[in-house]
Amino acid sequence: IPPTFYWRMVFDPTTKECVDLRVSPGAENICCEHPVVHPNFQTKDAKYAYAQCCNAIGDSSAPMGYAKFCLDGSAVGQPNLEAGEKNDTTDVYWVGSRRFTGEPLVVPKRNGNPEREEDAYLLGLAYDSVKDKSCIMVFDLERELKEGPVCTVWLKTALPHGLHGCFAPDPSVQTSCFC
Repeated sequence: IPPTFYWRMVFDPTTKECVDLRVSPGAENICCEHPVVHPNFQTKDAKYAYAQCCNAIGDSSAPMGYAKFCLDGSAVGQPNLEAGEKNDTTDVYWVGSRRFTGEPLVVPKRNGNPEREEDAYLLGLAYDSVKDKSCIMVFDLERELKEGPVCTVWLKTALPHGLHGCFAPDPSVQTSCFC
């Protein structure tokens, strides 16, 4: 399976041509899938993106962690990394051996500032193949991901590995047609 990376694409609105196409600075050799941004910033200039990731050496493998990518130009890029060389500058949390992650979800904090991307939580589902159980991990986005989740809720059973989720703060509020 070819590795997948977080790409940066810039289009010239006048010519309608792509003028920059490369792995996003800071995301070099972070093999990742299913990137998301804070829902309040989906149509704005987001400062951060989050994704489930496989490893930091550019090899395709099972998803075993979460990565935070800086999109505002402040990322310390490593553009000359060769395949197999480790990216050690990106904020990544690894869930551990024989644990596998699902697509992350960004949830704004209740009463948080809707203009601050950091006023949110990152929710991630992980499957532990040794325990045959799943857990939901909650990361406070005001902290670094590598500091680990602020809360881990173990479920009574294993959930099937799936894609795409959404969060509704109240069952009577439908945030999308999928919730």
